[in-house]
Amino acid sequence: MSSWGKGNVFVNGFNIGRYFNAGPTKTMYIPAPLLTSGSNEIVVFELFAAASELRFSDVPILG
Repeated sequence: MSSWGKGNVFVNGFNIGRYFNAGPTKTMYIPAPLLTSGSNEIVVFELFAAASELRFSDVPILG
């Protein structure tokens, strides 16, 4: 998320949270019950400059 500016993330219509490149958010947690088998919709509402890619990880970035 370091290349993201400022905005919100929604997964399947649920607001996962806000982010801002000034910190402290480096990881967003998505509870398993929000995900469905098959397709899931991810909406990133970026206020400044949209990143060209999303990267997913199964371990959090806490530092």
